[in-house]
Amino acid sequence: MAGPLTGIRVLDLTVAMAGPMCTQRLGEMGAQVIKVEAPGGGDLARGATMAGITKFGDAVCFITLNRNKRSLVLNLKSDEGRAVLHRLVTTADVLVQNYRPRVAKKLAIDYETLKELNPRLVYASINGYGEDGIMKDRPGQDLLLQSFAGLTLNGGTRDDLPHASPVYMVDVTASHVATEGVLAALVARGTTGRGQEIKVSMLAAIMEMQCQEITCFFEAASPAARGRKPQVSIYQEPPYGIYECAEGHLAIAQADLNVLADVLRLPELKEHKTRRPPQSNPDAVADWRDDIYEIIAARLRTASARHWDEALSAVGVWCGVVNDYKTFLSHPQTQPHLTRISHPLGGDYRTVAPAATFSDNPNPRLVTAPLYGADSEQILREHGFSPGEIAELARQGTIVIR
Repeated sequence: MAGPLTGIRVLDLTVAMAGPMCTQRLGEMGAQVIKVEAPGGGDLARGATMAGITKFGDAVCFITLNRNKRSLVLNLKSDEGRAVLHRLVTTADVLVQNYRPRVAKKLAIDYETLKELNPRLVYASINGYGEDGIMKDRPGQDLLLQSFAGLTLNGGTRDDLPHASPVYMVDVTASHVATEGVLAALVARGTTGRGQEIKVSMLAAIMEMQCQEITCFFEAASPAARGRKPQVSIYQEPPYGIYECAEGHLAIAQADLNVLADVLRLPELKEHKTRRPPQSNPDAVADWRDDIYEIIAARLRTASARHWDEALSAVGVWCGVVNDYKTFLSHPQTQPHLTRISHPLGGDYRTVAPAATFSDNPNPRLVTAPLYGADSEQILREHGFSPGEIAELARQGTIVIR
């Protein structure tokens, strides 16, 4: 069975995470994805490990973000390399790149140049802070974007350091936005016959992610403040947060304090609920939140997280036990979202399965990330390059054949 994007050709000129995750998702939907890598090592993610973890000679990060692709090593800094790419563009449907602003134009692979070769081309560019403004040339890295965009001061305590998300949430969000843009542009092309350019910045992505908080900031009488007790978000009402229990930890989402007062036998919570300070006094609001947090925390420390999860869930309180990866990844609910993939160097690895499923193709074929330059010769043959041309490009160093 074919995926919904079967027959779509994608040129992937991305590195790191946001771009490769976007093109990987397109590949999982059935698109034919050619990953164009630079001579000298290719995608920097091949060597950028997390905790030093590697597999089959590449960083696990790389094989996680580049499955269902083929690798073409091509020197785009040379005239010959750009000519090869231009030739591939003529039959491509989509091109995704995440160069810094103005680099694509300098290399003559910007949208204005390429649409002359292929007016049906859907062209997506991803960058850090946008193409204009004083931040445009700053590195678009996840932690730096979280810090710039106010996210790291949206939780924690007033005396603690700013606290960042431990996962690359800005990259992931930008990848989703770019994927949605590509899919929408392909739908529009089916009507108009024309391609178009989609521009996505990581800054715009993290701002959209915080749309509720940003709008609340504009509309509040005063900015919300961090308190003395750990807060998941300064914009959430108590008891929203994570609590230590006699064994383990419990997360509680939005909940009626009156209901908690009854089930936890804490009548003082009902009184506290009626004493919320005005939003114009953010420090008083923070102290009020802290008092409620400590009242609830003291009671939850008397029993296990599992006990409280059962007791609170029984009366409709939204809560859950806090898991580590070992517990979470062994849970039966998690298993359908994991998959095992084989690698040509021998062996296999477990990873996350595609998040979206399609009734016409419920079990898509998943192929591991490509070896560096493994597909250069085959890709060029498919695009009409003769054996002599391929040999000459390899001799020049324009391409690398594994």
